Formats: sequence, C-alpha cells, structure tokens
Amino acid sequence: MNMAKLIRIRGWVLFVGFLSAPVIQAQVTDPAKNDPREQPVAPYLAPLPAGSTSVMALNSPLGAGDQITLAGNEQPLSGVQASTLGSVVGAPNYLVPSFSATSQIATNPSGSGIGHPTDFNYLLGMLDLNHVTNRSELLVHYAGGGMFSSYQNSAIQDLEISYNFKWQRWALMVGGGVSFLSESPFGFGGFGGLEFLNVSSPFGPGGFLNGVLGPNQTIPTIMVPRLSNTLVSQIEYRVSPRSSWTASGAYGTLDFFGVDYINSADALFQTGYNYSVSPQSMIAVIYTFDDFRFTKFPQTINDHVVKFGYARYVTGRLSFQVAAGPSVVMLSGVLTGSSNNVSWALDSVLNYKRDRTTLFLSYDHLVTGGSGVVVGAQTGQVQATLERTLSPKWRASVSLGYATNASLVPTATNSSLARYNSWYAAVRFNREMRPGSTFFLSYGARLQAVNPGSCTTPSCGGNFISNEISAGINFGLRPILLR
Repeated sequence: MNMAKLIRIRGWVLFVGFLSAPVIQAQVTDPAKNDPREQPVAPYLAPLPAGSTSVMALNSPLGAGDQITLAGNEQPLSGVQASTLGSVVGAPNYLVPSFSATSQIATNPSGSGIGHPTDFNYLLGMLDLNHVTNRSELLVHYAGGGMFSSYQNSAIQDLEISYNFKWQRWALMVGGGVSFLSESPFGFGGFGGLEFLNVSSPFGPGGFLNGVLGPNQTIPTIMVPRLSNTLVSQIEYRVSPRSSWTASGAYGTLDFFGVDYINSADALFQTGYNYSVSPQSMIAVIYTFDDFRFTKFPQTINDHVVKFGYARYVTGRLSFQVAAGPSVVMLSGVLTGSSNNVSWALDSVLNYKRDRTTLFLSYDHLVTGGSGVVVGAQTGQVQATLERTLSPKWRASVSLGYATNASLVPTATNSSLARYNSWYAAVRFNREMRPGSTFFLSYGARLQAVNPGSCTTPSCGGNFISNEISAGINFGLRPILLR
C-alpha cells in the first residue's frame, strides 16, 4: 500500500469520526434515548423503615451514618398515628435482623428495697419488616428476649404492627402493639424505654401510635410481669384536596400476673375534621370518647373531650402538633356515685432536626386508667430525647421523663386521693464499631414520690430512687431485600 493511499484512508476515518461525534454525544447525554438495561446499577440509599426518626437511625443495624431522604408528612392531625419528620425513601421491601446485649449494675431497682448493687443482664433479638407497594405499606417491629439477674428473671416481648391501604379517596389503617415486660415502660431498665436498650422501633419514640392511646403506665411499680395490649383501626376520607375526615377506634388492656394490681380495659373512639391551611400547616377539630373499666372494681370512668388542633410540618426539619380543649369526666360507682368533673386535655409533640442535633419532645394531659395502681387518674406526662452527633463514630443521647398522676377514685378504706410523681433521666454514649454495630455506655436514675393518700397495692406509699450504670452492644446483620 503506497503512502498516498494510506493518507486518504486516514482522512476518511477522521472525517467519519468527526461527523459521528455529535450523535454519540447525544446518545450519552440524552437520558430519553438510553437503554436502562445497558446502564450500570446505581447505588441506592440504605433502606430504613418508613416513618423512622433519628432514634431509629442511631440504633439501626444499617449504621448510624446512613443518609436518608425524607418525604412530606401526610398523616391527618385527627388520626391515631404519631407525628414524625416524614416518610423515609429507600428500598421498599426488606427484612432486618439484629441482636442486643446489655449488662447493668443497679441500686434499689424499681423500689425493691435492695440496698447493695444488683446486676441485670438483657439479651434481645430484633426483627424489622418493611413491605411497601403503590397502595399499601406494612411495618412490623419485634423485640424478644429476657432479663436475667440475681434478683429476678423475666421475659421481654414487644411487637408493633401497622398496615396502611389507600384507594382513591379512602385510606384504611389497622395495627396494634403487644408488650410483656417486668416493669413499667416509663423508664424501663433505667434507660427511658426500650429505645435506650438499642431496641428502637421503626415507628419512632413511643411507637407508631399517638401518645394518648394504649394503657398508660407512668406510675413505677415493683417488678411484676404485666401484659399490655392495644388494637387500633382508622379510616380516612379525603373530602377535598385540602380537607379530610377520620374516624378511629382503639381497645387496650393492662393485666398483671402474680400481684394484686388493678387490671383495666380502655375503649376509645375518636373522630375529627382536618383542613390544610397551607402545604406546611394544618388545623383540626377533634372529638374523643374514652371509656375505662376495671376487673375487680364496680367503677366506670367516661371522658368526653373536644380539642382544637394545629400542626406545622417542615419536611426533614420540623414536625410540630398540638391539640387542646375541655374535658368532661363522668364517674359512676359505689365510692363516687354519679358525678361529673370538668377538666382539660392537651396532646402535643415536637420533632426537630438541625445539623447534627435531633430533639423529640412531647407533653400530654389526659385521663388514664391509673397504671394498675389507682382506679383512674388525671395524668400529666412529659418526655424528651436529645441526640447529638459528636464525631463520625460517636453519638450522645439524653432522655428525660416526668409524670404526675392524681387518682380519680378514693379507696374503700380512706376517702383521700393519692398522687404520684415520677421521673427518670438517662444519658448514653454510642460508638460505632462497624456499620450496623455499636457499643454504648449509659447512666440512668429514677425517682418516685407518693403523698400520704392510701391505697391497697404493694407500691402505695413507697418513695424510692434508683441508679443504673449500663454497658451494651448492638449487632446488626445485613438487611435482606425482599421482592
């Protein structure tokens, strides 16, 4: 091949390449013409349960450093679901197993009267299931295991389920929670609940239900097994793009085993109308009827409440809602006769996240079943959790809780009404050992103070303070993606 012919061939190659360059560039840059089957698989965000908050991210076996994308909060203000910072966007279907082990040294645990330090060990296994389709969402959280100590051994069981289904203008939610514990979940284990045992529910602090639902247990007792059960259903109808109507029902029971505490049942009906003032603000009118019954006492307590609510949502940053109004408490029984008391009710919750700090704060004032200690109570309770990222490996959490319970019904032996004041405080430091596994150290304290009012249960008249120092580890397995 002579030189002239070789030069001509190279010239044609360069000319064809020059003409085809815009076409090749268009095929690369135009996503509409790309064949997705020939594209590399894009990395996806680590899956986290829908509705989870920073508490779940802190304890998640998926790792504390995972980034999540948040969508808007579409929950009605008059509904029974807890307020969150928004729904998590990630892999919709997965199963996450994890394990937790904690050792604790405590003094005077739960008012037991033991002066010398006592050791407690908690061994737990957790399982979280998330299954989402275009119209439905199923969330399941389970924690099971046991507490072992020289003082007492006890099983720990906690199950929460939420199923949502939407079609056209209607939406249906059914769910519930069952727990079997040895003491009140208000400061359980000195941590501030199961969340501080690295057993966080994907539904956030306190579970997926509104704080006013379910049997109240804010009066600490001695260690005794108790079963708490709550079933919930809710239907929602979208009247217009800005307004909706909800109707909800809940039934809960609290039963104690081995000690003569007061078993109770609570049936609730709630309905309300919601209106979106703006994409970030909502107002509502809510009516609630609560009926309390007691196994061994011929006493009924009915509570009628009308509340006016306001909510403010800033996706991924702020979730605030408050509902307040008058309450009429109707008593009927041998000791009270038929009488009515006028009071007030308030439900409020704040979720706030900024940079490396997350805050959860709630305050409720309501009528409750009396925590198994008294026959009905006017209860005020506040709980707060503050989390702070100290470094890529270290996080700190502080949890506080305070509750006051004034009995509504006097005892047969004394006409005076008892009042219980309880609080707990806990601080914890977490260090990530690897993605999905953490080690923590914590200190917690609990106090109960009781006025001289008499009652017949074992903890009546008991004032106590307990201290706990704990260390533990949470080990998360790799998430199992489901189809």
